[in-house]
Amino acid sequence: MMYYQSNTDKRDRRRRGDLSGPIYTILMIVFVVVAAIMLYNYFQSRTSVLTTQAQLSIVNPQLAGNVYSITVENIGTTPITITSIEIYPQNSETPVVSQTLNTQLNPGESTSIVGTSPTQFVTGSNYIVVVKGQTPNGQEVAVESIALSQ
Repeated sequence: MMYYQSNTDKRDRRRRGDLSGPIYTILMIVFVVVAAIMLYNYFQSRTSVLTTQAQLSIVNPQLAGNVYSITVENIGTTPITITSIEIYPQNSETPVVSQTLNTQLNPGESTSIVGTSPTQFVTGSNYIVVVKGQTPNGQEVAVESIALSQ
């Protein structure tokens, strides 16, 4: 049995506002291209924001006796000059260690800051380590971590 579509059926479909298959295909391609362009622009704007991040991380703070060793890593995307380190006893606003530095870290680099405190660290006590730095354009950066004295 063969199906035959009459001319009146085609005219009825056009009167109802139906579009043909090729037009649907063209519209879908246009929709996909516009969506892809919008997604591309969105992710490009997000990566441009991320490319200028200045961020430090304290990786391995160690306190023993009156000696401290603090490893600091630049996990951002811009160089940072470490300007100071301070170590505070927990619940105190007066640092037991305050050292001025001038150490530049490029993105992905790390450095260990080693020094001595004028007083002994109390074994088993928590201390707050604060490292401050600055980017070449003058942005201030700071990170803090808690270190347990051994």
